[in-house]
Amino acid sequence: MAASNSTAFPVYGQPFRVRIAFYDPATGLLISGGLSGLAATISKDDGSSVATTNTPTESGMPGVVYLDLTATEMTANGVVVSVTTTSGSAFAQAAEIVPLRLTEATGAALDQSVVLFEGIVLDIMAAAINLNTLNGSNYTIYKRDNTAKIAGTYTQGTETAQRGKLS
Repeated sequence: MAASNSTAFPVYGQPFRVRIAFYDPATGLLISGGLSGLAATISKDDGSSVATTNTPTESGMPGVVYLDLTATEMTANGVVVSVTTTSGSAFAQAAEIVPLRLTEATGAALDQSVVLFEGIVLDIMAAAINLNTLNGSNYTIYKRDNTAKIAGTYTQGTETAQRGKLS
């Protein structure tokens, strides 16, 4: 991605790259020639449309453009992006984006800085393969940095079990 801090999934308040295809209305196929005069507008939470910060760019695939949305443009529960071109009769579909919120239900900050959504995925994967300790009625699941991620109690059995290892 050109925007080095864009996320793979749309995340609230994080830069995001959206792709939009242009079609030929006569054939229903992607436009095969170059696109010119590209412009984009954005509407956040069904508000008024305004020009986007960045200009759409034609990708390596004919008829497909990408647009890097800024973190500010992604601060909405719903984002609609429309891209237009001055090339012939090409028409585009509007892209509707629903950004994922990465905050805890209580509104408290996450226990570690989340720059990208992938950080949370890595923590979940690490918890799956790293040390999990069950001791009597207590359990602990560890994060990648070997600190406790989740700790609590359970009521089934009195055995002590350990799975995985810390890396």
